Amino acid sequence: MDERPDARAWAEAEFGAAPLPDRRLRDRLVGAAAALARRPEGSLPQHFDWAELKGLYRLVHKAADDPEALQRAHRDRTRERMTRPEPVLIIHDGTQLDFTDHAAVRGRVGPVGDGGGCGFVQHNSLAIDPAANAVLGLAYQQTFVREKAPAGETRAQRQRRAERESAVWVNGIRGVGPAPAGAFWVDVCDRAGDFFEPMATARMLGHHFLIRLCQDRRARRPAADGALTHLLTEARALAPAVADTVFVASKGGRPARAARVQLAATRLLVEPPLRDPKWRGHRPLAVTAVRIWEPEPPPGVEPLEWVLGTDLHAGGPADLLRFRDWYARRWPTAEEFHKVEKTGLGAEGLRFETAGRLLAALALLSVVAARVLDLRWRRDAAPEADAGTAAAPQEILLVRKATKFRGTCMTVRAFVDGVAKLGGYLGRRGDGPPGWQTLWRGYQRLADMLLGIELLSAEAPDEESPNLTGYG
Repeated sequence: MDERPDARAWAEAEFGAAPLPDRRLRDRLVGAAAALARRPEGSLPQHFDWAELKGLYRLVHKAADDPEALQRAHRDRTRERMTRPEPVLIIHDGTQLDFTDHAAVRGRVGPVGDGGGCGFVQHNSLAIDPAANAVLGLAYQQTFVREKAPAGETRAQRQRRAERESAVWVNGIRGVGPAPAGAFWVDVCDRAGDFFEPMATARMLGHHFLIRLCQDRRARRPAADGALTHLLTEARALAPAVADTVFVASKGGRPARAARVQLAATRLLVEPPLRDPKWRGHRPLAVTAVRIWEPEPPPGVEPLEWVLGTDLHAGGPADLLRFRDWYARRWPTAEEFHKVEKTGLGAEGLRFETAGRLLAALALLSVVAARVLDLRWRRDAAPEADAGTAAAPQEILLVRKATKFRGTCMTVRAFVDGVAKLGGYLGRRGDGPPGWQTLWRGYQRLADMLLGIELLSAEAPDEESPNLTGYG
């Protein structure tokens, strides 16, 4: 792994080429991103002095008409990182940003939750490297106001309505763009993305897809007779091919557990939808249906079942397990990213007074959230790698001194655990990995230390400057 750049170098790389009208706005964007990356927790006034805060307000005001401009350079950089022969997963998932308590924008944003709240819907396309357990960045993002479906709308009318909300899945795949020659991009979607258009669009753009299926759609066996059948029916009739274990994450009060599962797959030709004129005459799609099911769940527990659809071939048990692992990453990746964005960076606490300015600020925070998530992942991806792959030299030095680290070489795991110790993590034998809250508190303390050194270095004569380069 390359050495991880400090916050300023990272901000220059991800935002320095943003298509903004003048250099001053780009400088403000880079400075704001660096400040947020150094100290991800807290409100905007906690990150900036008054002059810097006014500069950020001017930036957000200028970007309100085109919030995506703040992310374009980062998305380009992300696609560069995605251009590799090894598989890259593009995790497509949505969340709701609740601004019900923000009186100034009430009436200018759409319904969220059960319809009683108001805010935005955000749909993210987050690129990850599953082999290195690394976040490559936001390949695309859609943040929009939800419109209420017209009263009494029929199914046929919904099909004809161009911008129904399910279009976000297709728009996300299109927004990532065509895969360059030699790239291996896999769009990963949950059941809400189970319709023909995301699959067909992925293939048209040179992507692969892995989608959890819920529709028992028409399909044909690829054998000579081409008999008409149904996708889920065929998958559920399969005999087990391999057994393994799936870790089921906690969700909505449900405890985490390990499920003993069976896996099997079959290849089918999925027919285009009869009722959608857009796909009339389109050729069937070759899809591998992978069923993962729990034949003997614990008493009182709903059995786990995933039926996944992918254009990729399953050549044997190793492929089945790989598809299982790829899909298993989807929910925890999306959930952690949303937690960083909302709980850590406080996205729902923004108080800009127009929807456009809120969208511009959210575009900036989302890129910082991807960086923070990547740093957390690095602890488990390469725990014994040199800490320089996860932090800047000054950050490593401060953590060494503050935690009285006695080793000769600090690893990634030691650095991240050291940051967590600044936030209250004890790191006793038998303790699990540090949680988000302790990491947030630790990074806040580390940012304060860095700021103190910066202020002292600026004011002290050279001969009295603190020793920032060595360990003595």
